[in-house]
Amino acid sequence: MFQPVQTTNRGLEGRIVDYIRDLVERGVLSVGERLPPERELAVQLGVSRSVLREAIATLAALGLVESRHGRGVFIVGGSIQASAQRLSSALGSNRTQSQAESVARIRELFEIRCVLEGTAAEWAAQRATDEQIAEMHEVLAKDREARTADTVDTTLISEIDGRLHALIVACTANRMLLLLMAALLDELFLARSESLAIAGRILRSSHQHEALVQAIAAHDAGSARKRMLEHINDVEQTILNHGM
Repeated sequence: MFQPVQTTNRGLEGRIVDYIRDLVERGVLSVGERLPPERELAVQLGVSRSVLREAIATLAALGLVESRHGRGVFIVGGSIQASAQRLSSALGSNRTQSQAESVARIRELFEIRCVLEGTAAEWAAQRATDEQIAEMHEVLAKDREARTADTVDTTLISEIDGRLHALIVACTANRMLLLLMAALLDELFLARSESLAIAGRILRSSHQHEALVQAIAAHDAGSARKRMLEHINDVEQTILNHGM
């Protein structure tokens, strides 16, 4: 069933996420089905086990899979992912080319991000478990390592960025919110990749993420919402000021 992931403009982790999402959306993988053991699946996909673990973590944050201790990783998202794909397809079919339409599209995307992710940050501060907060700190550590490497890999940093935002949404334990964010996944990847290619954006986002996670860890809902909105608005302005 599983084949080595194909080369795209996304990193290995992102390709695995896209590949497994596609298998679920096409009905090749069904709800309740268990994925092969980690070692076996890594070989079939042609990736390292560490890369596979990161992809599974992202898929879990999106509500597509669930890791059950001693039993393995199971597909848990079915119809919710299919609905997300329909919405995502509708968004993709409406892509425009003119500068004015592109600006409008970016503004619309970031407006809905403020609505969804501002609330997600607030709820995450109220509902996040100690384990989830520890996982967010682990992602921040990976981000620091990636941005201080001798060669900065913006694709890797983009995927780490996306994982943190997915974890925050997962902390809300709201499947409808997960559905909406999953539908925006491809749009967000494009916007994130564009923004992180702009000089200084990686460091600014890292500082903003640190402040955001600090607010969530302190269970300060008001501050978490404020930090998220500041971050989203800042990224939007960066893209509009440099990319248009």
